[in-house]
Amino acid sequence: MKLQYLFYILGIIFLFITVSYFAYNYLFSLSDMLKTIILILIIIIFFVLGEVMWEKEW
Repeated sequence: MKLQYLFYILGIIFLFITVSYFAYNYLFSLSDMLKTIILILIIIIFFVLGEVMWEKEW
């Protein structure tokens, strides 16, 4: 394994950790109504993406 791939992998891991940490802290400061709206929008987005992938047979 090349050393540069190791650094890419570590960078991606730290990126996910950082984003999840700040999203976790940010989401707890939101109201319950806004959390519900965000959840509904995420469900709709994943449904649409699933339908697009189903049509393209991925």
